[in-house]
Amino acid sequence: MKKISPFIQWSVLLVAILLPFLVIRFYPKFHHSYDLRLFREWSEPWQEDWHSVYINCETCAYPFMGTFFSSGVMSMIDYKNVARVINRFRYYLAVVDGLNILVLCLIMTRLQIKNAPLWAGLIGLLPTSWIGSSVWGQIDGIGQFLILLFFVLLIWYNSKSRGNGSYYAFLVVAGLLLSLMLLTKQLIYFSMGALGSILLLSIFWHSRKPMHIIFSSIAAGTAFILPVILVDFNLKLPSPYFSHLHFLVSDRTQQWDIISSLGFNIWVFFFKDLLTSARAPLIFDTLSPNGLGVFLFLALTLFLFLMLVRDIQQQAHTGKYSFERGQIISCLIYFSLVNLTFNLTLTGTHERYLYHFYPFILMACLGLIQHSHFFNRTLLASLFAGAVFYSGYLFLYLSGWIDTADRGMIQVAALVHLCLFVYLLYSWIRNSTSKDSASTSA
Repeated sequence: MKKISPFIQWSVLLVAILLPFLVIRFYPKFHHSYDLRLFREWSEPWQEDWHSVYINCETCAYPFMGTFFSSGVMSMIDYKNVARVINRFRYYLAVVDGLNILVLCLIMTRLQIKNAPLWAGLIGLLPTSWIGSSVWGQIDGIGQFLILLFFVLLIWYNSKSRGNGSYYAFLVVAGLLLSLMLLTKQLIYFSMGALGSILLLSIFWHSRKPMHIIFSSIAAGTAFILPVILVDFNLKLPSPYFSHLHFLVSDRTQQWDIISSLGFNIWVFFFKDLLTSARAPLIFDTLSPNGLGVFLFLALTLFLFLMLVRDIQQQAHTGKYSFERGQIISCLIYFSLVNLTFNLTLTGTHERYLYHFYPFILMACLGLIQHSHFFNRTLLASLFAGAVFYSGYLFLYLSGWIDTADRGMIQVAALVHLCLFVYLLYSWIRNSTSKDSASTSA
């Protein structure tokens, strides 16, 4: 891959950062009015008394930090002026999208990916990076920022040999980031589970001794749970809920009860009405899409984790107790495939749920393209094509041209991403078993 002029690279990066602002400025009505209306609805009880927001707001369905990043921010803007609050709120989300592009560039630079600013800009230009966040009017870019910070932290800690002080600082900050993800939005929970698995693997890889593993887990676990306790301590909750997270899961999360809400899981091939109950028996009068989906997700996620462990071990060097470049790229692949897996297997998925997939798998492919016969230009082109297709899918929905009745379009989207999943899994398995796989650490 040839070196591109720095001027061209940074120009593309700058255009990618500015693009969401330009779309919001010149197409002010191109947004998801229902989500923004909900945030404005939540803003009033938040401004009146945020301690009681889950009692006074009947529709508030995000964890505390997610509620703050949405309705809390809106209440600071002047939520009574509809046009002003929508535009300014989305400009604030566009700032987050811009930060994400810069962090993408930082990660790719640290992973020694050639032309990192150019690739970060190209990923940022993909509508998958902004149409479902700032242009839509949703806060998933904030969750993306937390995920990217986790990988920055992982790369920083493993960049050189460090002492116990740095090790425990790494654990505490990683636990804190996972806690902030837990408190932001439900969509990020699948990503959080994958990152938590990476953190545990890092602890076992570094520690090796049982007592050290226990103390490491306590440090990370305390940093993870303490912010949740502090938040709940300051909230008033309906009886009998002991945590606002318990309240949200028990009282305000029923989306998994239908086959699909414009998400493209494998179950869309079996039902004509995608709003039908996902708990109705599919086979043997007992197994439902909901239950089978959970089983498939857990089984595939376990397989992916075992693949990650195998990759980490295969690329290990004697005496090394930290992850090297190739091992971190394997973490990116694992993280990406977990996100794609839950979209394909679980019921009730939405159209934006792939938001945390494409940037990370594109980074992983770019990181391996010079070192692997299987993560090659064909796969990279397929991933960019998939991202463009998904961008079009989101555009059509946001423009009002498709809805849950357009089963054919949803099935096409499901087929495209099922093929991508098989292609990626095949490429990862072949790369992992190849004699050249160890060279990815170089």
